[in-house]
Amino acid sequence: MVLDTPAGALLLKAALGPPRCENENAGDALDEAIGRWVLKHRRPLLLCPDEETPASLVASVRGAIVAPFVSVPIVFAGEMLGVMNLAREENGNPFDHAHLQLASIAGLQVGAFLHLSRLDDRLAERERFITRILESIPSSLLVVDARLRVVSANRNFLDKTRRTKKATEGRKLADILSPALIEQTRMVDKVKEAFSTGRTIEGGKVAYRAPNLPTHVYFYRLIPIPAGDDVQEIMLLMDDVTEQEKVGADAKRAERHLASVVECANDFVISLDREGRLVSWNPAAERVSGWSFDKLQGKTLAELCTAEDRDAMVHMIQRLAAGSGVQGRRVRLVTSNGRELTIAWSCSPMCDDQGTVVGMVAVGRDLTEQLQLEQQLIQSDKMASLGVMAGGIAHELRNPLALIAVSAQLLLEKQDDPEFRESCLERINASTKRASLIIENLLKFARPQADKVGQISVCDLLDDTFLLLSDQLVLQKVRLRRKRCAGGVTVPGNPDLLQQVFANLVLNACNAMPRGGDLRVSTSVGEDRKVRISFQDSGEGIPPDNLPRLFDPFFTTKPPGGSFVGLGLSISYSIIKQHFGSIEVQSRVGKGSTFTVSLPQSRGVHEA
Repeated sequence: MVLDTPAGALLLKAALGPPRCENENAGDALDEAIGRWVLKHRRPLLLCPDEETPASLVASVRGAIVAPFVSVPIVFAGEMLGVMNLAREENGNPFDHAHLQLASIAGLQVGAFLHLSRLDDRLAERERFITRILESIPSSLLVVDARLRVVSANRNFLDKTRRTKKATEGRKLADILSPALIEQTRMVDKVKEAFSTGRTIEGGKVAYRAPNLPTHVYFYRLIPIPAGDDVQEIMLLMDDVTEQEKVGADAKRAERHLASVVECANDFVISLDREGRLVSWNPAAERVSGWSFDKLQGKTLAELCTAEDRDAMVHMIQRLAAGSGVQGRRVRLVTSNGRELTIAWSCSPMCDDQGTVVGMVAVGRDLTEQLQLEQQLIQSDKMASLGVMAGGIAHELRNPLALIAVSAQLLLEKQDDPEFRESCLERINASTKRASLIIENLLKFARPQADKVGQISVCDLLDDTFLLLSDQLVLQKVRLRRKRCAGGVTVPGNPDLLQQVFANLVLNACNAMPRGGDLRVSTSVGEDRKVRISFQDSGEGIPPDNLPRLFDPFFTTKPPGGSFVGLGLSISYSIIKQHFGSIEVQSRVGKGSTFTVSLPQSRGVHEA
């Protein structure tokens, strides 16, 4: 007997075998042809000398020595499961229609058998599939029956508790879990409640420690497994949340620490939404401004600013909403009692995981007291400078005024001596010019002229200055060494005032080299588009103690009574500041000094 499936696979061979052909392969082909015919037509087939062979099989049967042969379909519940072939030896008694009916009945029985076998296979595969799922889930799982005995335990539970399946399944739940855990969770009562109500019970968190293992935190629940209207088993599902609890505890600790930092900060620490409305307002902000957060609900930070600075705050918020930060921007705030505070704000946008701005954080420092202190220091510095200037003016004007007074007195006593009279008048005139020069320099220091402004070629202005002072350089034996910048360099400014600065620095260098020396003047342009003019002498140098006072008015190291009034560097410093530049000095005693003037380069002008 041979059983063929719809795919033609060979399932079973009887001892009698199939019809004989000239070779074995031909016999297999005939077998398959008959099986396909039965499957296609879903009807039995009888091959014997008395029966007519179907036309579609004539070609396959031709040339074969066909023994008596029966082929019937195997059907169950209308489903075609295969084909059953019966054959005898060539000389055996032929099959008749009675045999065909018996074979058909046998086909039905075989179909029922195959169907049940398939169901068993499917059921076994499904059980294996469910088992694989239970074994692979990352939760610990116990199944308990109505007698509170463990029916099943998955691999995760056995690994976590270091138990074997044999030592776990079939035992009481109270013998598997520790008595402390049973008592703490009232596990037995909750399992009974789940059986009686048929509802899932969320047990919550519980700490469990297996022998010789660290304590773990589990979140457990009891899930009824219904069978019809009854509950036959309860599934105890336990998720290990130890790491989550640790992370959560760390996060809460960090949150408390951050909240403590914000609460204890002396600066404003506030948060805003995208529109600039206040979301949080720390105690320092409430203490300094006088505004409680309850009264600020729904308000924007711009509404708390002065009318003059409100637009500046709106612009800051717009920048933050676009994703840009703000550092050290000063905006005045109005307190609850109407007082104005100058706040330096440093703000940053808050973004979500996609990079979208969802809010802003602003840290503000109250500069009111600092600014008041700065004003006091500035006023104190002004008073100190005024004292120095008053002393310098008194010292410088005393000599010419004394000469004028003495000359006038002598002129009154000896009016008849023309020669003596002319001498006194010359002294009075010289002293008057001397006093006028002191006052003129003082006025230049206080308010340098700035009405003559244009684009100045630095190299040309230096050439004019050196030409003007050429005799002075030769007289003092100073050798000039130039290093020009490649290409033309221009700066915006007043050429007369800048030439005064350059001449002053050249004369100072000459005075620092009483026995002659080298003066190196170089011009360069940095990456910051600053033009730097350096004056380096090989003179005596400046003591370190004098460097901080070098640009103070009336400060000089020259002896009194000479032509030095101590305003040259002060006036130069004031002029350079008016041109938005800076002047710096480096010096070593016995090695010389270097004065460097930095000025902003003209826009649109590029050096070669």
